[in-house]
Amino acid sequence: MTLGIFLSMGGSFKDMAEAGQDELFKKFYLSYFAENFDKVYIFSYENEKERDLPKNVYLIPNRYKLHRYIYSLLIPLINSSYISKCDVFRAYHLYGTVPAIISRIFFQKPFIFNWAYDYKKFAQIEKKFLQFILIFFLKPVAETFASKIFRVDRQYCAKDKDIYLPNGVDTNFFKPMKVKKNKTPLILSVGRLERQKNYENLIRALKGLRANLLLVGSGSLKNKLIKIAKKEDINLKIIERIENTKMPHIYNRADIFILPSVIEGSPKALLEAMSCKLPVIGTKVDGIKNIILDGKNGLLVENDNHNINLAIKRLIGDRKLKEKLAEEARVFVKGYHNLKFLIKLEIEAIKNINT
Repeated sequence: MTLGIFLSMGGSFKDMAEAGQDELFKKFYLSYFAENFDKVYIFSYENEKERDLPKNVYLIPNRYKLHRYIYSLLIPLINSSYISKCDVFRAYHLYGTVPAIISRIFFQKPFIFNWAYDYKKFAQIEKKFLQFILIFFLKPVAETFASKIFRVDRQYCAKDKDIYLPNGVDTNFFKPMKVKKNKTPLILSVGRLERQKNYENLIRALKGLRANLLLVGSGSLKNKLIKIAKKEDINLKIIERIENTKMPHIYNRADIFILPSVIEGSPKALLEAMSCKLPVIGTKVDGIKNIILDGKNGLLVENDNHNINLAIKRLIGDRKLKEKLAEEARVFVKGYHNLKFLIKLEIEAIKNINT
């Protein structure tokens, strides 16, 4: 059986490398796909070459260097010889379904894609109106033509074609480590520096607390967040890019992980922190409240400065609670978000797909 992979619109190994995600993708997803399929074709939006791929995995580049919007429509036509060889397609995110839909219409090829978060709400929050319009038209078409859809939240598994598949973590890689802690508590959050993550609230919540803040991520709000931190006299450090292989050390250096988002999908950073046995705080919003069980494996708070501040104070001042929540956090991730187990479920679903 031959598998075709459509990355999210504009996606490439170059982008994954810049985000520190390329090794994870190759080590886990591609290695498992290579073991379970005769051949795997990956359609990239960059004119690129990639080394260290399994022998039966082939990278199909955007050799004409077309814009991602145009190329998403033309992938099946330009690469028809490869498309015809594929038995099934795995598309990443709603934005990756455009070439999959066209392949379904013209080549009768089935596809499956993952619905990772509420794309409309994300676009609204970040005021990306062109994306909102694209989603409005693309969503019903993708859901109609897809043979199966991976959903990260059970509450959205309403149709026969929906399959519950949350994000997973390699618990052998993201694990507790013995590292020297800081004298001053270190608060950590990992994510894009955009409105959806709500880091302005987090910075203001630290006012008056003896704690340092580390944000790992890049985005359009970087300079604004730095200005707010200076105004509030908060010791803020931002690391824009870091290899995924170094993240376990970053998590283990921290004392508390916080995700103050206004909405989430199935946040990998939260799961990685929990897997590293780090006490976590999250806001009571979709995508977080179905992972954090308040008082058991973390703390859930209302999305305002005052309540975030109180939760941080509570953990800093209660060592036993921190240890209890951290212990239960890792147990939860190992039981419900083990990446190796979830990849096997994904492969099984792809192999059993019906046209």
